Amino acid sequence: MKKTFVLFALFIISAINCDAQLIHTRDFVKIALPDGVYKLSKQQVEAIPQFKVTNRPLKYTGPPDVYKTENISIGLFIVNTDAMNNDFPRKKNFLDELYSLLKRHGNNSYTSSIKNMGKNQVLIINYKINDKGYYRFYYQNESKTLTQAGEMEYNIADRSKAEALLNDVLNNIRFTK
Repeated sequence: MKKTFVLFALFIISAINCDAQLIHTRDFVKIALPDGVYKLSKQQVEAIPQFKVTNRPLKYTGPPDVYKTENISIGLFIVNTDAMNNDFPRKKNFLDELYSLLKRHGNNSYTSSIKNMGKNQVLIINYKINDKGYYRFYYQNESKTLTQAGEMEYNIADRSKAEALLNDVLNNIRFTK
């Protein structure tokens, strides 16, 4: 009886002290997010100053799921199943042209690359504006039928933390279809 009580007490203490890892789940994807990441409610996202013009809030059109850790926010979009939009070389060329606007205004921070991650591919965009850094990513399954898109915003001082977090997120994307 005493042994059972001790085991039960240890189980309760472990459950209290153990943080459960947050899992992002949507149609066709499951992502184990790193410790310390928490999900923002719709109200918290809409309260972010960048989504307001004077006193009138803008209609939020960003990612449906927004997570945060320290000074880094992570937005995850719904998985894209449109094969036409899953052509990474074409998408990269389009985004390179779109973001050339930064370069024309003296901002040479923009980079883009397509990388293999096992049998999958990822298109990563990175740039900075003022004191903020941004990552955009498009993670595609092997058959090029599903793409998980996401974005990150971080303070420039936290660039190494943001890069580590991005790698952690990308390494934990699992397509379920």
